[in-house]
This record gives sequence, C-alpha cells and structure tokens, in this order.
Amino acid sequence: MIGDSAVSVILQKALDGTWQKQRAIANNIANYETPGYKSVKVSFEDSLDREIQKLGKSIAETKNVSQNLEAIKKSKISVFSDNSTIERTDGNNVNLELENIEMAKAQIQYQYLTRSMTDMYARMRYAISEGRK
Repeated sequence: MIGDSAVSVILQKALDGTWQKQRAIANNIANYETPGYKSVKVSFEDSLDREIQKLGKSIAETKNVSQNLEAIKKSKISVFSDNSTIERTDGNNVNLELENIEMAKAQIQYQYLTRSMTDMYARMRYAISEGRK
C-alpha cells in the first residue's frame, strides 16, 4: 500500500513523537507557577532510531521488511516526569526559558516533518500523473 512505505511510516512516527513532545512542553509551560509540579519529558528518538537501524539491516539482507515497518509503527514514545531537578523552593522544576526553546525546536521539527510528508506525496502524485496536473 502507498501509505505504508518506509519513508511514510518513519515520518508518521516522528510526527506522532514530535506532537507528543509539543503537548508535554505546552503542559509544562502552563504549569510553570504550579507548586510541586514536575516537568514532563517525551522521548522517542532513540527507540525510533533503533527500529530504523533494524529496518536498514533487513532491507540490506532482503528479509521481511513489512515486519520491521510494523515495529517502527509500534516503537515506544516514552512520557515521563523529570524528578531529577528542582528549579524553585516550591518544588516546581519547570525552567521556562528552556521550555520555550524546546517548544520552538519542536515546532520547527514538526513543520519540517509535515513538509517532508507533503513533498513525498507531491512526488508520488507527479509520478502517477506522469507530470500532468
């Protein structure tokens, strides 16, 4: 199926992870003044990278690629509280400057990923239509 190409599966998972990261950062910013609030972090890059490495090996060895695509779809997006730091005396550990920087970074990543997905489908549409509009 067209929607299950390796590139589209990877982009979709990266979009999901980046979206979760933006939601967590927005929640952290919203709770900046909440006493005792612990910031929430999202991690998906390492898990996704491991699955992409496995996919690369399966393609090189001409093994079952569809199984590794399923593994990418199911790769874990970890959401956890950061209890390792305390920014203020009230127990809140949200660093507003850092959260704003991380939000800008996540927004740029998300825009890049959506643009990559749009470009991929535009190339497919061009190939299918043989260059006609």
